[in-house]
Amino acid sequence: SCSSLSCSLLLMAKVKKQNLKKKAKGKAGATPAKGAASGASAGGLVTNKKFGQHLLRNPGIVDKILNAAELKPSDVAFEIGPGTGNLTVKLIESCKRVIACEIDPRMAAEVRKRCSGTGRTNLEVRECDVLKEKWPIFDVCVANLPYQISS
Repeated sequence: SCSSLSCSLLLMAKVKKQNLKKKAKGKAGATPAKGAASGASAGGLVTNKKFGQHLLRNPGIVDKILNAAELKPSDVAFEIGPGTGNLTVKLIESCKRVIACEIDPRMAAEVRKRCSGTGRTNLEVRECDVLKEKWPIFDVCVANLPYQISS
């Protein structure tokens, strides 16, 4: 048996690896889109390569992560690197409380703005480097980890 944190991280790594294999097969010989390495846009926000940002846009992957986390309504969820909030929006619907740590102030503002429109008040967004800060007390860690801290 593994802890919720290690199981969630393991699943995310497996899902990412599977998706990379599928993309490689489907796009053999394809030219990367302009700005794909860094600077891809997300609703007007440009991702920052130094933070290892990649945005979770596939709702199927969001659902796989949520299913693997086996969330309960009483859970306090810890999300690392919420980005624009695609996973966060689902977490605040499923958990008692969500604590999201985001290093990029622009992304932190975006996730706050996006989640404020839901009418829920169970989100706390911390602007910090999760590798340097003390982690909160939580029941489950659910995240689409930034590349820079996942290896």
